[in-house]
Amino acid sequence: MGPPERESRPVGNGPAQSISTAIKSETNLAPSAPEVTARRSWSYRLVSRCATPPPIFGTREWLELPEGTPAKIASVVVAAESWARELDDLPERLEHELDERRRAEKAAEDAEYQARAAAHRRDWRHLRVVEPYADRRDRELAEAIYRPADADGRPGGEPA
Repeated sequence: MGPPERESRPVGNGPAQSISTAIKSETNLAPSAPEVTARRSWSYRLVSRCATPPPIFGTREWLELPEGTPAKIASVVVAAESWARELDDLPERLEHELDERRRAEKAAEDAEYQARAAAHRRDWRHLRVVEPYADRRDRELAEAIYRPADADGRPGGEPA
């Protein structure tokens, strides 16, 4: 595998920096992959250098911090790790979302079909002049008279 595909402009240049670039890259690995574990460990080490919770990246408080302070670095690392974690489980979340959507659409489709079938049976019941096969067969079997010759399947019960 080669290096991840990247766009040539810096990150954060508006919506054109799309998720598709990240999805094509090798960054969405299983949460237990060694690369993910190493990334999270590195992030934890940098964030733990900050004595207090870091400010949210990009806020006025963050902008007022001097360059290179542990809090400013931790804030950037937290933002980057949040983005990376979002991508770590993106395929599974999308698959789950699509499955849920398919189930909901199928349930709605089934309910609509059942409603239409019930309406059809109700609307056409008065035109029913032919006895259904299953009902006729049950009636004929109940009315049938047992004949000993029929038991062995030979006409007239003739011996073999």
